Amino acid sequence: MATDLIISNILRIGRVNVIGDVILFLGKLCVSLASALFAFLMLDTHKYKSSHNKITSPLFPVLACWGLGYVVATLFFAVVEMSIDTIILSYCQDADEHQGTAHYAPPLLIETFGEQNEVQRIAQ
Repeated sequence: MATDLIISNILRIGRVNVIGDVILFLGKLCVSLASALFAFLMLDTHKYKSSHNKITSPLFPVLACWGLGYVVATLFFAVVEMSIDTIILSYCQDADEHQGTAHYAPPLLIETFGEQNEVQRIAQ
């Protein structure tokens, strides 16, 4: 029974981490590309094309904004990932303390992990 719970918890955590890593990477990529696009559009305005503030090539500023956007997105999403991991570990601890059934987890989280009979038991 205990080994089944451990294996079940490992599979739950692994599944959430793999899916979460892909989604978080796509989020980082979107944020960094949006910041690079914003930098390019800002540098493409008339203000930076005039003779006094003329920029010959926007490549370096756009790449710098892309890199800075990626760093900021990585720091932000690290906090999000840590909160997701904390919620999953709390769920697994709750399931371990109650012989494989989480008593204090919200119904949506129980439904997400595919434990439909638990959702029906809590609803009654």
